[in-house]
Amino acid sequence: MSLRDQESFLSNIHPFEVLNEEEMNLCIRNMDIAYYPKDTTILSPEKNSTHFFIIIKGTVHEITSEEQLVMDFHQEDSFDANALIYSECKNNFIVKEDLICYELEKKTFLILLEKNAKFKEFFLNNLVNKLQNLKEKKYTSELSSFMIAKVSDTVTHEPCIVQSGTKLIDAIESSIKFNTSTIIVQKEGKYGIITDSLLKMKVLLEGRNLTIPVDDIAIFPLLTVNKDDYLFDAFSLLIKKNIKRVGVVDNAGNMIGILEQIDVLSHFANHTYVVDSKIKKASNIKDLKQASIELINTITILNAKGVKVNHISNLIGQLNTKVYKKLYGLIMPKELLNNACLVVMGSEGRNEQIIKTDQDNALIIKDGIDVEQYRPYMEEITRTLIDFGYPPCEGNIMVSNPFWCKSFQAYTDETKKWIEAPDMQNYMDLAIFFDSFAVAGDKELLIKLKDDLFNKLHDQDVFMAYFAKATLAFDTPNIIANFMTKTHYIDIKKTGIFPIVQGVRSLALKERIRETTTVKRIKILERKKVLESSMANELLEAFDVLCTLRLKAQLLKLQENKKINNEIDTHALGKIERDLLKDSFKIVIDFKKFITYTFRIDKIS
Repeated sequence: MSLRDQESFLSNIHPFEVLNEEEMNLCIRNMDIAYYPKDTTILSPEKNSTHFFIIIKGTVHEITSEEQLVMDFHQEDSFDANALIYSECKNNFIVKEDLICYELEKKTFLILLEKNAKFKEFFLNNLVNKLQNLKEKKYTSELSSFMIAKVSDTVTHEPCIVQSGTKLIDAIESSIKFNTSTIIVQKEGKYGIITDSLLKMKVLLEGRNLTIPVDDIAIFPLLTVNKDDYLFDAFSLLIKKNIKRVGVVDNAGNMIGILEQIDVLSHFANHTYVVDSKIKKASNIKDLKQASIELINTITILNAKGVKVNHISNLIGQLNTKVYKKLYGLIMPKELLNNACLVVMGSEGRNEQIIKTDQDNALIIKDGIDVEQYRPYMEEITRTLIDFGYPPCEGNIMVSNPFWCKSFQAYTDETKKWIEAPDMQNYMDLAIFFDSFAVAGDKELLIKLKDDLFNKLHDQDVFMAYFAKATLAFDTPNIIANFMTKTHYIDIKKTGIFPIVQGVRSLALKERIRETTTVKRIKILERKKVLESSMANELLEAFDVLCTLRLKAQLLKLQENKKINNEIDTHALGKIERDLLKDSFKIVIDFKKFITYTFRIDKIS
């Protein structure tokens, strides 16, 4: 292999592409090609490394002293930086397929670490940062302002701030000088807002005097975002709250600007707002269906622009909630609307169903109200959602099923049964219900049901152990080679996503956490010291990788008119995606061990 070929080969391996010309030449001058036959032990605790290895062809397995497989290495993989940096090799590295590799001298490797900060940072970083670096490498070409823009990167308007007690006429004069229709009222360190529409409704139509204090009509509190927040998160807040503007504050909480919805839309220049507007304006089922169908275009656009899967699921979740709420209002008679609560459950309740794979929903009806009068409307809701493209749930977890359409008292009886007479079905029903999120009607009904559930779970350690045991239901591979050689496909939900969701859900149930989304649950568990920061960060990174790979595969199936499922084609993975998947599976395996220890799962049958 020529020097040019060597340079080309190394430049495609992260992080060697960060080396400058001089450093790359140093690397190549001190690098040789070596061959090792199958079953050769290259490194071990008794045989420490004198070289850094980069695989050209072949396979190497890293195995513990207990003969547990830790990692498999293939073409373009490298190992073992830790042995060189810390002068200690903890595991055995054994050749499983005849190996041809580059060997970089230890001295040169350590020199490169000192010469190049980015090169050093990659090898000295923890697994979370390694995952982030790999993702950055993978998606750099796809990044756009849509994904990385901060609030401070777009147009914000200078705020017209008046103090509490200011006469309304004086505040209006001040707003004219600022050339704005928005007045910010500051009161005891908090902010309120007065808009033109508020002036029309609260002053002109009510015939009030302009000498009244601004406090009399200002709305408190004004929703705010930090200048360093992602612009996409600010956009999600505007969509969720149905508002046109938010305040922008600095790290000290001081108001520094106003962010208008129109400016965010101009920055993003996509049709998400159009979809939201169509949902709001829909006056019949036909119009609402068209708005719902357009959600898939929104998902495709956001994914193509490199938006993180967590942000996509958040926004699509908000829009789906609005579809459900609007549909409930269109189908239900007005006199029945507020005597029940429509909830979404499972992945929909967690805001984690991006592509419409099924529907999990239920209805809670106030005690004393005839349940039977709701049934025909619930059947219509299920039929309509299917027509909208929400596939029916294979387990029949839908409002058209009487089991999921009943009174408040019937649900409390059911949760008691789930806990006192547990079986696999009851565990699954409880898990699905615990992820429920109210979308329409009397939301207090769901709040009270969860209060009742938390009270019933007091001192139920054995039950919680069995509930958490589902985290271990599916095997998580510690190598990808098996899938590359034996079968093309792997169910990424069963092997990676579900163990994180169920493990985190079990911890959230134990800690009485009401939040439903997995990402937010992890952050709350970290704040409560249930999860160490390192584990929380690893779970967030792994969850993002796994969900991103699933979404990519699902969008491809949509494009090819294939059935949507949770399988990914491992033969279609690039080198960096394979590395991301391997590292994510390692995090999942460690998390399973943590759940086993936390809930003492090994003590139950």
